[in-house]
Amino acid sequence: MSDDWIDEPATPLLLPDLAGKTAIVTGASLGIGRATVDLLLQNGVRVFGLSHDHHQSDHEGLIALKCDLAREGDIEGAFQEIGRQTDQVDFVVNVAGIDPKHFIAETTYAEWDRLFNINLRAYHFVIQGALLLLRRGQGKSIVNVSSINYRLGIPGRAAYSASKAGILGLTTGLSRELGAERIRVNTVTPGWIFTERQIAEYFQGEAGEKNLAYLAGRQSVKVKITAADIANHILFYLSSVSRASTGHNCVVDGGWLLE
Repeated sequence: MSDDWIDEPATPLLLPDLAGKTAIVTGASLGIGRATVDLLLQNGVRVFGLSHDHHQSDHEGLIALKCDLAREGDIEGAFQEIGRQTDQVDFVVNVAGIDPKHFIAETTYAEWDRLFNINLRAYHFVIQGALLLLRRGQGKSIVNVSSINYRLGIPGRAAYSASKAGILGLTTGLSRELGAERIRVNTVTPGWIFTERQIAEYFQGEAGEKNLAYLAGRQSVKVKITAADIANHILFYLSSVSRASTGHNCVVDGGWLLE
């Protein structure tokens, strides 16, 4: 692989106003979700981490909850438990998602429903479940994580792209609806991220060379964007330093889309 890529670890964003606050993060055990949890903990935030697979942590600030976001009963159960442990929440971060390929002629109703239940419906109902707690909180900020995939027109990704585009509509609609209560809602939209799974699937061996060359031709800056980079942007939108921002779509793609 080319040696002129920027691949040093991202500098952690430390924001004093986050300390002592409480957050809910979905997809907390892997990738962007895990990086967000780790950075929140580093900033002194108490975190309720929801994930499909129950994950263990020795950090006293993390309360790990098992939750299949495709199941409404699991979401309701998670918020019952959160409500037993706290009477207010400051931040909600929706990260969890799946990205299967479904070509239109082969897509089943069940596959469509599971994809949208996790990637979009759960975002809405996690926010709904947290709303009473958010109203009592101080931070009052929500970040939803989308993907630039909905702009790329990749065969087999139409259903996935539609779910990710829907997140933007959810964000703008709720930013207006909840703004009167001083609750901000923003989206962070990553490009191709070098998570452990993405590296294993796309950036190893001959295929890795090809994909890295493809990426070099798309990004304006040859930076290997990591989950920690995305976590930094998420925390910016959680913090009061971004208090004048709501309804934003923050694209973090190394200058792929140039917006």
